[in-house]
Amino acid sequence: MQSRAVPQVLDRSSPLPLYHQLAGWLEARIADGTYRPGDRLPSETHLARQFGLNRNTVRHALAYLARQGLVESRRGVGTFVLRQASLRPVRHLGHLTSFVDDFAFRDVDFQDRLLAKGLVTADADLAGKLGLPPGSSLIRIERLRLADGTPFVLERQYYDPKRFPGLLQVEIKGSMYRLLTETFGADLHRSTQTLRAAMPSRRVAERLGIGRGVPCMVLESVAYDSQGRPIEYLEAYYRGDRYRFQIESGEYRRDAGGGR
Repeated sequence: MQSRAVPQVLDRSSPLPLYHQLAGWLEARIADGTYRPGDRLPSETHLARQFGLNRNTVRHALAYLARQGLVESRRGVGTFVLRQASLRPVRHLGHLTSFVDDFAFRDVDFQDRLLAKGLVTADADLAGKLGLPPGSSLIRIERLRLADGTPFVLERQYYDPKRFPGLLQVEIKGSMYRLLTETFGADLHRSTQTLRAAMPSRRVAERLGIGRGVPCMVLESVAYDSQGRPIEYLEAYYRGDRYRFQIESGEYRRDAGGGR
C-alpha cells in the first residue's frame, strides 16, 4: 500500500512551535466551516498520523484550542467544536462596563469564583485612592471571572464599609456595578482608568491558568459618584494572550499642542 503524504501545512524550519501551527490549521478549518459547532475533531492518533507528529504535540494543540474557547475535550469521547470563532473579549475603555459586556457572543457561560471577601487595613496609597485616612478598614473582594470555564480576569476591588454597610453579607455574583447601584443605591458617575503591562506573579499566573511568561494587562480604576467622591478602587489582571482593549478618541484638536 502506498504511504500517505504528509500535508504541507507545517513548517518544521519555523520558530513557531509545531503544536501552535497545528492549532492554527485546525482553527482555520473551524472558521471556514469544515468543522462546525458540535462536530467531533479527528482523534489525536489520526492527527498525529496525518501530520507526522507525536501525540503529545497534538495534545498540546488541542489544549491550546480549548484555552481559546473553541473546543472542549470529553474524556473517553473526543474533542468537540464549541463555536466557530474563539473567545477574544474586547474591553472598551472610557465607559463603565462589566465583564459580560466584553464578549460579542451571547451563548457564553459566565462564572464567578470568589477567592476572598473580608476587611483589610489600608496603607497610605490605597487609602488615598479612596479619599480615606491611612489605617482605615476597607472591604476587599477578590474574584476570578471565567467564560466557558476559562479564566480571563482576576479582580481585586476595595470599598469603604461605612459607605456600603452589609456588602460583606450579600452574595457577590455578576456585575459589581449592578449590585452597587441596585442594592446600595450607589451613584456611579465616572471613572479614571490606568492601563499597564506586567508579567504576572506566580499566584496571578496560577489563578489565570497561564505561564509566568504570558504578560498581563493590569487595569487600575477609581470610580466616582457625581459629587467627585471615590466609590471603588479596582485592580484587575487581564490575560494578555486573550484580551484586547479599545478606546474611542475624539476629534483632533489643532490647538491641543504637539507636533503631529
